[in-house]
Formats: sequence, structure tokens, C-alpha cells
Amino acid sequence: MSPYLNTQSSQAGHASVNTALRVSAALLLVIALLPLFIVNTAAALLCFKAPLRRQTWIDISARPVRLLSWQVGICKRSAALFNVLSGSIHFVGNPLVRAGVNIPKVTRLRSPCHMPGLFDGLWLRSLTGLNTDTPLALLQQQSRQGTATDALLISKILLCLCLYRKSANMPQHSTLFGIPFSNTQMQNAVDWVVQGSEQQACRSAYYINVNSVNLSAGNAQLYRVLQASDRNFIDGSGMRIAARQAGMSLADNNNGTDMLPVLCRAAVTHQRSLFLLGAQPGVARLAADNLRHAYPGLRIAGVQHGYFDDDQAVVDQINQTGADIVLVALGSPRQEIWIDSNKHKLHAQCALAVGGLFDFFSGNIARAPMWMRELGLEWVWRLIQEPKAKFHRYVLGNPIFLFRVYVLQQALRGL
Repeated sequence: MSPYLNTQSSQAGHASVNTALRVSAALLLVIALLPLFIVNTAAALLCFKAPLRRQTWIDISARPVRLLSWQVGICKRSAALFNVLSGSIHFVGNPLVRAGVNIPKVTRLRSPCHMPGLFDGLWLRSLTGLNTDTPLALLQQQSRQGTATDALLISKILLCLCLYRKSANMPQHSTLFGIPFSNTQMQNAVDWVVQGSEQQACRSAYYINVNSVNLSAGNAQLYRVLQASDRNFIDGSGMRIAARQAGMSLADNNNGTDMLPVLCRAAVTHQRSLFLLGAQPGVARLAADNLRHAYPGLRIAGVQHGYFDDDQAVVDQINQTGADIVLVALGSPRQEIWIDSNKHKLHAQCALAVGGLFDFFSGNIARAPMWMRELGLEWVWRLIQEPKAKFHRYVLGNPIFLFRVYVLQQALRGL
């Protein structure tokens, strides 16, 4: 027998096993949810309606997908299990077009996933706001993964739906805890940073996360600085939870670590130069070398560590380099206050407070595994890496923040 026939036979056998597993799992779920289905059917009949209806969705390849849903009751979309049983859709497959999910901007997209799916990797990334630079590569990886990985993907999406489910309200600009923010996609945020402005003064931009909220609650100066900034970006799973309780959906998770690669590519395209200010001696220079290597053509005008006493001397140094964008990594609240106090003297077009960004790109600190980032648990990784340094910020700070979210929720309810 030829190798080609062996390959075809192997692929057919693998597909048959996957089909059997998929049908078995759907059948078990139907049996487990049978009481719910009976209740929904009875409720529909009492309302003189047919129990089921068909809804037409579109997948990212522009193909229509007709899914069943319950007319009346709870968990209405659970009726799609019947579609899985019939083979018209898989559990994991080609993404359906959903609000808030970034769709690849490709004409006549040919997705590597041959069948539509109830769950997909793009949806998971959108729930936590994780920016996806290469969505087609993500789908290619998804199309090759096994049944166990599919089950893990479904579990992660269900968990994220419980924590970060998006509402219909996604304002472009809003406030949380009295701090204004811009609710944008990652690329739009980067465009704002690199594109020029009619105003002569240097613009300021900060990343608002759980730590920012906690610090600003006890630091009136930081609170005023955040309120007076030119642009604030939302960073972290905690802020997504707070936004959900406030009845808002957030777009991308615009943290500095994910934004910097996009910013570097845009800086090369628009011929903008960067200045790296902050961190321990040698860290900013090492990060600059790594960035130059990763992004050919990137201009880094200069670097300066964060151990300095003379602000004016540092401002003069930055201005002499002619840098367009200043990345300030001095730690909160020092970096935000430093930018606010000195931006009127800077000749750069924008200054961003970026926290521990240089430690990541210098290689001193490793980023969290992707599965932790997909679940919004990167803070757990940071706590494991630096338990003493991050104990107050996360172990004490996170419960305090959740209490603030609870108070915010009660205030919005008028209680």
C-alpha cells in the first residue's frame, strides 16, 4: 500500500474517532441537561410558542450557520447541542462573528478550520482583551489541536464568561472610580500615541490597573494626575471585572507589555524614535538592544536608568536626543507624577508610564505562560516570581480592590 493511501486511511480513522467523541460528549450533555430542556419546552408551550427556533449566524469565512435556540427559558443557546449531534457544527471550530471579537481583515478569508464551532480561540482572547497579532496563525494552531486541548479551550472560555462576560454597552470613553479612560482596540491606542497632535505640549498617557486604583484612593496627587491625563488605557482582568459590574464592556486589554511590540512596529512605519527612561542601571539599555534586534529600523534615541535626583537634567537629556515618544518606567506613583510635572518641558510628542516594562524586554523577568494570560491570571505569575515585592500589591491589594468594586456596584444600584 502506498504512503499516500496510508496517510489518507490514518486521517479518516482520526476523523472518525473525533466524530465519535464529539457526538458522545454532546449526547451526555443533552442527557445531563434534560430536566432543563423539559422545563424550557413546557414554558414555551404554556406561552403558545414552539420550543425551538433557528437563528442564523455568520462565521468568519462569511458562511451562514443556522443554530437552534430555546424560545423561552434559561440557557437558551444550550439547544445548539442538537446541532452538534447532527454534525452541522463542532464544539471547537471556525469562529462565529460575535460583538467585540476581532475578526481578521482579510478579503475572502479562507479559515484553516473547516467547520464552524461553538467555541474558538479568538473568542477566548476577546473575553480577556488579549490582543491577537496573528489571528490566522491562532486558528491554524486550533485546527491541529487534539480533543483534550479542545476541552481545555472550552473550559477556559466558560470560566472567562463567568468572570468577564461582555455586555452590549461598549463606550469609547467612560470613567471607573472617577478616573476617565479610553476604551479602544490596541491598534487604535498605538495610533494615538505615534500620530502627531496639533497641540505643542507633550501628551501624557497612563495604564489604569488594580494597583493604580488602590494607590490613587490614598494619594490625592496621583488621583488628580490620572484625572488630568490626555489618555488613560485600561489594563488587567480586575478592571474588566469592575467594568462588567458597572455595566460596560471593555475592548482590548491595553497593557504596556502587549502594546510595546505593536508600538515598535508603528514607530518604524511612522519614523518615530523612542527614549527609555527608568528601571535599574543597565536594564533600559539591554531592553533597547533587544528591541532594536527584534524590530529592524527602530530608532531608540537614548536610555536613562531610574536612579536620578535632577529632573531637569533628565528632561534636557531627553530633549537633546529629539525623541518622539518617552517610555517612563519609574513605578507608580512616581512615574505618573514625574510625567505630569515635566511634560510641559518635554519636546517629545507623547510620554507613557509603563511600569516594569523594561524588565520584561531586557529578559530579566519572563512573561506568564499564554494560558495564564488568556485567563487574565498574569498577576499570579508575577506573584510567584516576586512574592515579597508583589505581596502587598496582589495578596492585600486585590481583595481591597474587589471590595471597592462591591461598593461601586452598590452605589450604581442606589443602595
